[in-house]
Amino acid sequence: MTAKRTSRDRMIASGAQLFQRRGYHGTGLIEILEASGAPKGSFYHHFPEGKEQLAEAAMSQAGQVVQAMIDRAFTGASSFSEGANILSRAIADWFEKSDYSEGCPITSVLLETVPGSERLGAASELTFKTWIGTAESHAVRLGRASEANELATGLLIALEGAWIVARAQRSRRPFEIAAAFFAES
Repeated sequence: MTAKRTSRDRMIASGAQLFQRRGYHGTGLIEILEASGAPKGSFYHHFPEGKEQLAEAAMSQAGQVVQAMIDRAFTGASSFSEGANILSRAIADWFEKSDYSEGCPITSVLLETVPGSERLGAASELTFKTWIGTAESHAVRLGRASEANELATGLLIALEGAWIVARAQRSRRPFEIAAAFFAES
């Protein structure tokens, strides 16, 4: 049996999804409260430092979801190329299912708040380091140790770019193109 989600958990999940769809500045606290079903008075109880604190928690939670996607994609892969393809397809599926409206959960906040917010800049940096580290460890396991960091960093760069272009084009094709850069010859 799963534990009942708290008001705080619901606000974080709702905030993450709304930030992905509308960006940080395009999402109001009232919208987050309505989407989460949390009582109005509970926001500052759980997030006394305000919206920025909620965004940091939402980025952390969403970052863990993507990190798990990276792990799932590469765990059964027999090559870095295969893992990159699996991950690209998984993100494209997620994005397509949202009708191309749920952008990267980190970039959607990062682009609107950094460099103005040191707190959200640090949260973004930590999440990207974690994603790169996860992909890098798989690259090492898959026999690509000498280029593991470059492959993992390049994959993140390619997927982030694909996410932006896919949104503009309303197409999953940019993810296919990004994955093709990692094809082994």
